[in-house]
Amino acid sequence: MEEFALAAFAPFFMQHPSFLAHQRYLETGQGRSNCQTLFGVDKIPCDNQIRAMLDPVEPNHFYPMFADIMAELQQSGGLDAMRCLGGHMLIALDGTEHHCSQEVHCPNCSHRKRGKDKTEYFHTMLAATVVAPGHNRAVPLEPEFIVPQDDHEKQDCL
Repeated sequence: MEEFALAAFAPFFMQHPSFLAHQRYLETGQGRSNCQTLFGVDKIPCDNQIRAMLDPVEPNHFYPMFADIMAELQQSGGLDAMRCLGGHMLIALDGTEHHCSQEVHCPNCSHRKRGKDKTEYFHTMLAATVVAPGHNRAVPLEPEFIVPQDDHEKQDCL
């Protein structure tokens, strides 16, 4: 499972349009890929394998990792370079939507009406990231998923 999670994270780190193709190219030409040297993933799974393994895992399983990373950055002084405006940290917020379907849905889906008789189901979240002017790195914070609340019409954050 660790290799599947690392392989899922790697495309965000590498910023390449076809991660798997690029890693296979590096492996063929140089004998090793970035995925092997940076993440320790020996056999790079395909997208479908990653989805099959990670989709059933509840997101809150990963939440402790966010607090651990922030604690390590704080203790090591890694956040000092990101402080500005009198020692404060800037947090960028971004709302995003993913998975949208008129057929496939779950109890955590938000929904909206399209026309008179169509309903779209979708997932949304609010993502927060520590950023700093002139700094080329960002630190993601734990996401907040927006889900319907019991007996409420309004769809809201937990």
